[in-house]
Order: sequence, then C-alpha cells, then structure tokens
Amino acid sequence: MTDSLASRSFSRRNILRGAGLLGMGAGLGMTGLLSACGVAADDDKDSANGGRSGGTLTMAIDGTSAVNDPAFYTTLGDWMAVDCICRGLTFISFETNDPQPDLAESWELSADKLTYTFKLRQGVTFHDGTTFTSADVLASLGRQFNADDKTLPEGSSRPLQSLGKNIKSLTAPDANTVLMVLASPDATVLNRLSDIGGRIISKAALDKYGKDIGKNLVGTGPFKFSAATSGQSVTLEAFDGFRLGKPPIDRLVLQQVTDPSTIVSSLLSGDISATQFTPYSALEQLRKNDAVTVYDTPYSFDAILMIDARKIKELDVRKAINLAVDRQAILSQAFFGAGALPVGYTIPPSQNGHDPALADLSTQNIEQAKQLIVAAGATGRTVRLMAASDSWHPKAAQIVAQNLTDIGLKVVTDSVDPATYFGRVVNPADEYHDLMIWERNSYVPDPDNMIGSLAMPAGVYGDFATGFNTLDGSAVFATDLTAAKNMPNGAERTAKYSDIQRRFAEQFMVISMLGYSCNPVVSGAKVKDMNFAALGSHRCFMEKASV
Repeated sequence: MTDSLASRSFSRRNILRGAGLLGMGAGLGMTGLLSACGVAADDDKDSANGGRSGGTLTMAIDGTSAVNDPAFYTTLGDWMAVDCICRGLTFISFETNDPQPDLAESWELSADKLTYTFKLRQGVTFHDGTTFTSADVLASLGRQFNADDKTLPEGSSRPLQSLGKNIKSLTAPDANTVLMVLASPDATVLNRLSDIGGRIISKAALDKYGKDIGKNLVGTGPFKFSAATSGQSVTLEAFDGFRLGKPPIDRLVLQQVTDPSTIVSSLLSGDISATQFTPYSALEQLRKNDAVTVYDTPYSFDAILMIDARKIKELDVRKAINLAVDRQAILSQAFFGAGALPVGYTIPPSQNGHDPALADLSTQNIEQAKQLIVAAGATGRTVRLMAASDSWHPKAAQIVAQNLTDIGLKVVTDSVDPATYFGRVVNPADEYHDLMIWERNSYVPDPDNMIGSLAMPAGVYGDFATGFNTLDGSAVFATDLTAAKNMPNGAERTAKYSDIQRRFAEQFMVISMLGYSCNPVVSGAKVKDMNFAALGSHRCFMEKASV
C-alpha cells in the first residue's frame, strides 16, 4: 500500500482552474506556515483501541479564497474543504469506482431508465442542528441546475449544470423521498451525484446566507467550518454528530503552501501532515526518509497537448505534431520518471475502459512526421505554444517545442501564470491558441469524464480549446458518447470507447496524449488510515485519518 515507489513512481498534477477563479494571494513561506499551523497533533491522546485520536491534521493545499461553495470553483483546496463539510446522495471512495449510498440510503430506477426514486437516510443532522430532508436536496441540486438561483454568487461554475440540462423534473413527494425524472437515460447519474457539485447544503443555511453560503458552508459531513482566511488557510473542526461517528482527529487545517521547497521541508519536519501537491523532483528524496510515507497512488490524470483546429487546419499537420512528441523524455524530465506512457489514449489505467491496444495513437515517429509536414507545405511554418508556468508544464513545453522544431516547424512559446491560464485556454482569439499543454483530471472515475469530456463537441475542450465542433463529422460524437456512457462496464463498453477514441484521434487529432500521471500523496509517518486514493484525485475524505 505504501512506499511502493521503488517499483512505481507518481507525479503531481497541479491545479485545473475553472471559471470564476479568484485571486489566492501569496503562498506562505516557512515562517508563515509555522505560525499558521503550529505543530501537528500537539494535543494527541490515545484512543481505546490503541490508535491515535485527537490532534490536528494539517494539509498543504494549492490555495484558498476562503469561499467554499460546491457551485463555485476557486481552488482545489477550497473544494477539498467542501468535500469535508458536505456529503452527497451517493459516495465514491476511489478505493473502488462504484457509487455507494450516502445521504440516500437506497434508490430505484424505473424500467424506462428515466426516473430515479431516492429514499433518503433519516436521522441525519446538519452542523447547524437542522434535520436533513428532501427540501435540502431540492435546494442544493436546484442551484446547480438553475443559473438564475438567487443563492448563486457571480461567476458560479455549477459543475452539475450539464446533468441539469437532462432533468425534466426534481420533486419531493415527502420529506424522505426525492424523484428525479430525466429527459433521456443517463447511466452516470449516480456517479455524478458523488461529485463536488452533488454535495448537499443545509437549506436553512442557504436561506440565511444566500450568495455568501461559501463563507458559511453548512453540511452533514465529518468536519464543520470553523474559520478561513483568503490566501492562508481553512480550519475545520470535527463534527460530533457525523452519521458515521466523530472523526479521530479534532481539527483539519487546509494550509496554502505554494513554495515547493517549503512543502518538502514541512513534510519532513512534521509541520505539514499530508499533501497531494508534492513536487515531482522531491519524490526520490522523500522515498528514502523514514519520517514520511509515500503512497501508491493510482494514475488518474491525462497530460495532454490540445491542438486548435481553427489555427492548425490541416489534419496531416496535426498528426505530424502528435507523431513528433517524445513522450519518454516528458516522463523522465518533466515528471521525473513519475508517470506512464499513454497506451490507452485518454482513458488512464485506473479506470474501467482502459485499452492498451490504442498504444499506436501515441507513438513517436519523427521521419513520418517530417514527411507529413513536407507534404502539407508546412515546413518553416510558425506555430505558437503556451503552457502554465508551474509544475510539470514548463519542461513539457520545452520538450514539445524542440520536438516540433526537429520536424521543420518554427515554435514560439509563452509561459503563463497559472491564475490566468484557464482564461486563455477558453479564448480562441488568444495569439498563442495553436497549441496548449494542459491536463484532464476527473472528480468522477469513469471514461465519461475523460474521453466523454475531451471528445464532446460542446464544452471547454470540444469548443473553446480545440474547435473540434467546427470540423465535419464531429457532431456524431455526442450521440456516440451518450450511447457509451449508458452501457454497463465490461468488454462491450470498453470496445465502444476504444472505437470512439480511435476515430477521434485518427480522423481529427485535436488531443495529443503526453502521458498518464497522478498527484503523489505524501504524509508524515504517523498519519494513519488516510484515504490516499481519493486524495490523489483531489478528493478529501479524512473522516478515518489519525495523527
């Protein structure tokens, strides 16, 4: 389970920033970190079963805006706080990929696969003392589905809005039942309700705080909100009334730390208890130190090169770019050996549907790439490449730029502040929109959230980033992806997704895969029972952890 990086190593995915990103402020150095956090577990006490209980678990996060709202993306750290404060109707642990009952104790699906009947768990209490009922579900999901909901702050990203477009009605016949009627079948509903956007908030709190709910979030989760300071930290206290029992730790501190060297030194000193933002370059050092545990975290994200077909119009030029990429160099130099070749194209090995038979879609062939460039009359053409200035992105951009130079293209690069990168990715008029290095990580472990997003003609990838939706033949992928997501897991579903991926790559090539990786979870050696599999995908389930 732990410290298996002697045989496998793992990488850090930094942040996928969404719409409405707020400024995070400067990261803390060592002095600020110590004063903010204190020493982890300074008030430990032994529990009856011989383990540790009490104390503080301090996690290093990418940043905080002090707004914790499941309908409003700011930073990964803020959504980690949402995960701890609120629970959903369903729950995916990431130790398995199957949705389990949570605030819904059971559900039934009608024969026509259009109506979900959720039976709610009774006797569950919110942090404000109110009782969980169907009214809380309607209020919480309603603001995800309705852009005009009065409790939404400006710039809300509403991660479940696409699910809402397929919902004909959401009603509650009684306090313990919710009926969700779909316009068309969707086998991913239970998975998606486990996502951040499916977290249930106290209706009483929504009525009281309205658009400021993110500063006063109230849920039923294992930790309740205590305090937050933008650019510094979020502090949560253990909730005595959590339905699965009070967590072993007394408090959870999510501390913004943006300096890689501070993350490493703080893990070794014990001032940081755990993080998934460990710099790649430090994994070898940490692996050899008994003061920390390096976890065997599943590969969970795609490192990708997005190619805008509106800028690079010829398919053969896009194919040449894909053939030029030295993925092994990216893995060794950008990820410090912490990753894997993308043999299953966009579906990583941690998910159902991964098919190594697609390895030929992501192989290097310099001579073939040169021939395609010459045949297209593109020799000497200038292409522009941008990448965020943090984490693995700069080195990957450097390698890709050299690869493209080697096949006869001229490459101009731009290194972009991570806080502004997303805005440039979704702006097709950007001067550097030819090629963009990014990553796709899923909060729900299913192919629908990988190729289902990347090859969907609408949305961030298919529209704004790559212009896929402008190409003849792209529209059919919406139908094909809908059919695939509604199939049960197994060989037929894998074959369907493999066919979609092969056609997407061979006929369009707007997504060039660079590699697979994940966020390397590291903790102090005394931290026990932490859900590292979830944390590797930026999901924060700390209800069993102790220090």
